[in-house]
Amino acid sequence: MTVNSETIDSFRAVALQVTCHAVNQATDRQEARSLMQNTINRLARQIAASLAFIGSDCRLIVLPEYFLTGFPMGESLAVWGEKACLEMAGAEYEALSNIAQKYSIFLAGNAYELDPNFPGLYFQTCFVIDPSGSVVLRYRRLNSMFAPTPHDVWDKYLDCYGLEGVFPVAKTAIGNLARSHQKKFYIRK
Repeated sequence: MTVNSETIDSFRAVALQVTCHAVNQATDRQEARSLMQNTINRLARQIAASLAFIGSDCRLIVLPEYFLTGFPMGESLAVWGEKACLEMAGAEYEALSNIAQKYSIFLAGNAYELDPNFPGLYFQTCFVIDPSGSVVLRYRRLNSMFAPTPHDVWDKYLDCYGLEGVFPVAKTAIGNLARSHQKKFYIRK
């Protein structure tokens, strides 16, 4: 949970629809990472264009589910984990953080993510990156068609992250950000 004393009374938000270039057909990790980086580069241009059109009061951009990789289509946990999952402090998050910093926005999305506390597993993770480039919210989906969930490793998950980590809330300048059970981010002042 992040606490921010600065508040912004009024702002715009955008649910940015983007084309997903799935990594399923990538033959190895390097090819998949290249596809993801191309998506991030394209995303940076789309965000710049959106902000130019909407205005500088746009402070939150929400990306669609699977925007970066698509979803596993028969790949094993190990194969998808190697090919498509982000590391918590990896290059893809760094590139997305750079976008948030460059445009002074909150950037929200969803990706498959590895967690060093759970080797051999990955989680479908909703994240929010703040304008400083920090990941201020990381919510692991409790129901997922294509990924393990905290329920699968419940006791250890609670030991690592506590109940607050199961239902995280980021207190930010634009309000409290969280992931609702209806697969949407919500903002509450």
